[in-house]
Amino acid sequence: MIRIFNHYVSRTGFILLLFEMLILHAAASATALLWSSAPRGSADTYLTGTLFALVNVFAMSALGLYQQQLREDLRGALARVPPAFLVGFVLVSALMEVMPAIDLGRATSLAFLFGGACVMMTRVLLFTSAQSDILVERLILIGAGALARECLELAATRDGPRRFEVVGCVPMPDEERCVPVAKVLKPGESLLTLARRHGANELVISVSDRRNGAYPVRELLDCALGGVRVTDAAAFFEREASQIRVDSLQPS
Repeated sequence: MIRIFNHYVSRTGFILLLFEMLILHAAASATALLWSSAPRGSADTYLTGTLFALVNVFAMSALGLYQQQLREDLRGALARVPPAFLVGFVLVSALMEVMPAIDLGRATSLAFLFGGACVMMTRVLLFTSAQSDILVERLILIGAGALARECLELAATRDGPRRFEVVGCVPMPDEERCVPVAKVLKPGESLLTLARRHGANELVISVSDRRNGAYPVRELLDCALGGVRVTDAAAFFEREASQIRVDSLQPS
């Protein structure tokens, strides 16, 4: 996670944003150099590329293409790109009317087609790369009982673009342990420190009984404020396995 103005942003999403900004800047600059009436190498050419990239990245951000949870399927990600570029086309066209320095020449549509194709290709490579673990989510289970064991079993059977790795389990006092000893994390650190040391970006609450007073509410709140997602086991099973687990629901 990267902290920007007291907000935590996914490192993967931030790197992807910068990379796509470079792609869009190059697409607009090349179009302006080839079809614009502006002299080659002029400041207007670079201004055009910069504003083109910023506007389209803003449009893609508005449609959720740089969300912290970069875990949707490939089809869903690609379906958002054309509407984002349609919004960008409208905004850039409006800017070209009020700012004559922005000039893509007669090939404005070509710049959007080329930039959009490059962005979609980047997304395809991101989601289908077998060598990269960029989409693997690292999580820590709060609890080491039967519910935590079921979460571990789900992690072992998951495959494809939505993958996650269970770093380990934090046992709770007076809880029957049902997970392998190798997956039990040593106590002594706060949950936030533990998550940062292991590079985990999510905590899953897999405690069956939360009424014994040992539930670390304050530490979980610190994690949520520190940029680490906190998810209940019921929501976790619904998201990852499309299951509504009645036995994991907690009375309010």
